[in-house]
Amino acid sequence: MRKRFLVVCLLPLLLVTAAACSQSDDGEGVASVAGSAAPSATPSLSEQEQAIRYARCMREHGVPMPDPQVVDGDVRMGGGFDKETLDPDVGAAAQEACKQYEPVMPAGLAVVKAELAREESRCMREHGVEGFPDPDAEAHVDVSEQVRRDPQYDQAEAFCREYIRSYRPSAEATPR
Repeated sequence: MRKRFLVVCLLPLLLVTAAACSQSDDGEGVASVAGSAAPSATPSLSEQEQAIRYARCMREHGVPMPDPQVVDGDVRMGGGFDKETLDPDVGAAAQEACKQYEPVMPAGLAVVKAELAREESRCMREHGVEGFPDPDAEAHVDVSEQVRRDPQYDQAEAFCREYIRSYRPSAEATPR
């Protein structure tokens, strides 16, 4: 009786373990010297799970970012906090620490993000902040403390923030 009970209890565990270990190996997970050292989003997680992991990491590093919301089937990262009160060094450090969890943006949205970042830079310069930099290839803008001290910065930022909220990307940038 005891052996039968043991077999009945261990058989499902053995089957689950065997199924978990029997994944086919396509070779993509093999480490190599020629591989990229750049962190990337975890492809096995859903878009929502990836966004939740990123938000949690950001909170662990001092950025009060709420979990993302699903709206009409799309995962949206919410601001939910005043970016003006966040220490830029804390934000930059958190972003660097959590880069590996950052959700992968669909190609069309990446183009829109890049256009919005370029437009924001252009707007800031047009409104008196001559040293405002262009975004990098990933649409991040690294604004130095010297640029933030520009007397026109606060006024230009307020104007450009509202302008970008109403800005409509070009037809080439709009995802299909």
